[in-house]
Amino acid sequence: MLRRIVQSLMKKSSVVDRMKTKNFYIVIGFIVVTSGSLWLISFPSPTFQNIVTKTHKGIKNLPSNIQIRVKHQLTIDPIYLAHLGLNSQTQSNEGVEPSKSEYTLVVGSSVEPEKFQDAVEFMESVRKNMAGYRLVMYDLGLSQQEGALLKKYCNSSWNCVVQVFDFQKYPSHVAELSIKSYRPICIQEMLNTYNAVIWADEAEYFLPGNWTPIVVQAKETGLAAWTIEDPTSAITHPKMFDYFETKQSSYYFHRAVETSHIVIYGKPDVKNKIMLPWVKCALLEGCINPTGAQNAGCNFFRKPLFLYSGCHYYDMSALNVILGQVFEYDERGYASKETVFGNLIDDRLAAKNVSDPLHRSRLKLREYLNGKVVGTS
Repeated sequence: MLRRIVQSLMKKSSVVDRMKTKNFYIVIGFIVVTSGSLWLISFPSPTFQNIVTKTHKGIKNLPSNIQIRVKHQLTIDPIYLAHLGLNSQTQSNEGVEPSKSEYTLVVGSSVEPEKFQDAVEFMESVRKNMAGYRLVMYDLGLSQQEGALLKKYCNSSWNCVVQVFDFQKYPSHVAELSIKSYRPICIQEMLNTYNAVIWADEAEYFLPGNWTPIVVQAKETGLAAWTIEDPTSAITHPKMFDYFETKQSSYYFHRAVETSHIVIYGKPDVKNKIMLPWVKCALLEGCINPTGAQNAGCNFFRKPLFLYSGCHYYDMSALNVILGQVFEYDERGYASKETVFGNLIDDRLAAKNVSDPLHRSRLKLREYLNGKVVGTS
């Protein structure tokens, strides 16, 4: 009996304790909520609108930083530029014009691996139609056997010399032949020695023709080049324009020229305003080959046609952006209409009776060189 009474008292005590504990937590919770409410009233937190306003203010500070970054995007190691004769002296000697006797016009070309036979046909056209001009052939990594054959064909008996391109002197991406970084570098190396260059790729060949008006034009403006149907905006990745601090829209009606054959005179203005930025872009991978750039899968059905086609043409794109700036988006001063070049790829397409609406311009021939003819089977 006594045990039951004790147990009953203990239960009642336990219930009372629990009630006291519960009431204690309720009081604590009430105090916390009340304190928090008073704090929020006294020190209100920033509203969503305040956050958005502050964010916009921060964004407004970004353009100045971005402009500084873009301004220095074409900064290149001076060692490369000094090797190519494009150091600080280039700008300081801008007004010094060489005499006519100092210009020695030579023919330059290059030979990529597996394209030796094209080079043979090119050299034959030089011997036949450009007699009297020195020919410089750049070896771009030929095999030992092809290198020996090149020296056999190109020799001093007809004023032809072989120059092995030293990829070790330049950034590693220059060795990626598909982006053609080597081309402006080869041209600049030759300008250092001869001051005037007729450059033609190994897939080109010389036709009988009148070179007098071409040479006169090149001497006057600094270069002579051949236009294509497409505007520069259609063949240039949008990111490349940022490197030259210009806009794609400025090139909607600027007709591009090819770099597979071109005549350049090493006038001071040409070296400073054209060759210097062209070589800088070639030496900077982000400029010559922007992220996402490719030269296959062109969309020639886009409207309007001045929009980016989806195909980027690397050194050719860079040169045309530069020419637009230098010549105020008017190509008439340097565009030549003389027919003095043939093209082996044109000939092969004609022999195969290839007809394709996508072949609106000779740009597609470069893809054919790489085994990528878009729209054919």
